[in-house]
Amino acid sequence: MHEAGKARIFSQLFLNEEFTEVNSRLLKDKLTIAKKSGLERLMIWSVEPRFLRPVVSICRGAGVSPHLWYPLLADTPVNFDTSAFEVTGIIERSESEILDYQKAGGEEFKFLCPNRVGEAPAFLDRFEEIINLADFDGVFLDRIRFPSPANGIGEMLTCFCDTCKVKSHGLVSDFEKTFCAFIEELNTERISSEVLRTITEFRKTSTGFREFRISSVLNLLSEYSRKAREKGLEVGVDLFSPSLADFVSQDYGQISREVDWIKPMIYCKTMGPAGLPMELLSLAKTLMKLVPEFSEKVALKIISEFVGLAIPGSFDELIADGIDQSNFSLELDKIVRMSLSPSVKVFPGFEAVEIPPVCSIGTHEVKNYVETTLEKGYYGFVLSWDIRHIQDSTLEYVGDLIESR
Repeated sequence: MHEAGKARIFSQLFLNEEFTEVNSRLLKDKLTIAKKSGLERLMIWSVEPRFLRPVVSICRGAGVSPHLWYPLLADTPVNFDTSAFEVTGIIERSESEILDYQKAGGEEFKFLCPNRVGEAPAFLDRFEEIINLADFDGVFLDRIRFPSPANGIGEMLTCFCDTCKVKSHGLVSDFEKTFCAFIEELNTERISSEVLRTITEFRKTSTGFREFRISSVLNLLSEYSRKAREKGLEVGVDLFSPSLADFVSQDYGQISREVDWIKPMIYCKTMGPAGLPMELLSLAKTLMKLVPEFSEKVALKIISEFVGLAIPGSFDELIADGIDQSNFSLELDKIVRMSLSPSVKVFPGFEAVEIPPVCSIGTHEVKNYVETTLEKGYYGFVLSWDIRHIQDSTLEYVGDLIESR
């Protein structure tokens, strides 16, 4: 599956503050170390788009390829009010697991409806404006999905706006009835095997609604991908880990035909959105609210069987230690079994940052990730998700690891 030569190494930069002379110098120093360790590409997201040009200039000076990291449906860097475009739920907003720490960092995770966004030219116009702000080699599209379990079930099962009801030709309205019947049936179940059966059947009976959501995501992605390619830019996309992609309506096979490369976010140790520990914890907590008699152990076991991942038996363990890295290998194997476009490249993404309490990764975990990725024959990998929070020693360690192979 991989090309000849050494593994390709990518990373990301999330700039959520003023880009001062001090920040500029620190980034230059970081990229100097990263480049020596083999860094080829940096995906750049700046909350203030005006800082993109100087960051791109630093990348060019360091010999690192700059790509625009662009969030499409949450925290989109538009210059107008987006509240009218937010997803509409059918049930009361439920508790979100997203940490206040993360929201304070400039990411609200308030998701917009892909169908309403697709009907508003101002969003695509803004994307084009930002593409033209600097000399990018490509774009990296993120948040091209529906809200995840971490947002709470009230947002996860969306969107029920008038636009979606019309575009779905009744599928959205039909799902409301299916969902209500599902909740009623869950309330009568007490045996874990029966609950798992009920959840599995619910997934089957809601196929039409799920396919509508997948097409909603795909149509919007296609539009942005086309716009980027018109400008000669390579297109990559950030996707949920395979076992959870269906929850946010990301179909790897269909998406692979719209982009040049894919980064699966396989974060086994991250207590944050898209991190497997937080998303699995959110699913288990939701299940316990629907079936209050269930213990943590029972809820986690059901979720484990449903998604096909090995999960600890308690919330405390899941929060403190995440999930075992053997799941990383399981997720990579699931990608191989997908019907991806022969031309698309896959660069698995794993966390390499030191950002407590969200994530703290050491060289042992990084070594497991890197070696598993290369043993599975992938093109390379993405050291996620903010290079400024990756220890210099980790970058150097990765470089030595690749050099020694």
